[in-house]
Amino acid sequence: MHFEKSYLPSFTVVGIACQASDARPEAKAELWRRVRQEKMAKQILERVSDAVYALYCDYESDHTGMYTYVLGYEVPSNSVITEDPPKGMVVAVVPAARYAVIEARGKQPETLMGVWDHILNSALARTYVCDFEIHWGPVAVEVHIGIE
Repeated sequence: MHFEKSYLPSFTVVGIACQASDARPEAKAELWRRVRQEKMAKQILERVSDAVYALYCDYESDHTGMYTYVLGYEVPSNSVITEDPPKGMVVAVVPAARYAVIEARGKQPETLMGVWDHILNSALARTYVCDFEIHWGPVAVEVHIGIE
């Protein structure tokens, strides 16, 4: 699996969240359904782009435990929405850190699931602070894994 290493500054995401685990994927699927049905993008007018961010943060331990899963949109860190998010939404700050960046281009979600299988079976020195995906469109996803 090919990846680039990159240091990224902190940024802010506003969206909806749940507690999830890899053993219980239905919680994440429910958030994706809500993003589509509730037209969440229209509620976040200050979003930086139309790319959907999927955050994996507040890990209980590692990928085998519970974590907080957030689906949302990047917003300017100084925007009004970070002080008063829409009802039912959260503000999540992704910390500045080193990340391994892996592209998942192709039919989704199969390609993305294959990338995650490679990550979970790799020797990456993961931090389990925050990982995230950027969904640029129907066939383009970037996976960012926090590394030491």
